[in-house]
Amino acid sequence: MEVLLIVDLQNDFAKPGGALYFPGAEKVIPPIVELVKEFKDKNLPIIYTRDWHEDNDYEFDIWGVHCLHDTVGSEIVDELKLELKDYSKVYEIKKSRYSAFYGTNFENLLKELKIDKVHVGGLVTHICVLFTVEELRNRGIETIVHSNCVDSFDKSMHEFALKEMRDVLLAKVL
Repeated sequence: MEVLLIVDLQNDFAKPGGALYFPGAEKVIPPIVELVKEFKDKNLPIIYTRDWHEDNDYEFDIWGVHCLHDTVGSEIVDELKLELKDYSKVYEIKKSRYSAFYGTNFENLLKELKIDKVHVGGLVTHICVLFTVEELRNRGIETIVHSNCVDSFDKSMHEFALKEMRDVLLAKVL
């Protein structure tokens, strides 16, 4: 079975004024919402991650305070929230590190849902998207990265990550 995985499409990354917002980040929202509609039409599961940090998380020394638990910045963007409302096959993964696998139930959820193909979109391409795709591929899960649904504040690293996912991890990059 296939699933749509949306990585960290949160206010702190995707909305102006967010702690780690970068100009243009919001451009991934419409194509991700379109993918959500497609997956809903097919009655397929959708998983989204939320970067979720407790007070004084060590990542704050690297990136500054972002996605602090129970804040507006940690919420998924309203467009996604609205599209997922009342959909029964949606799952949330709260994560505190780059990979969606680290310290979460993501791997168990994939097994429970019998997932063998994952479509990926979200932020940031060369950080949380890349490290999650790497872990998916290490598990032999077919992975499709939708390039119009990912972005980064560093365009050269964005391009590097797409190339790395395609050429080294053998993910399909559309």
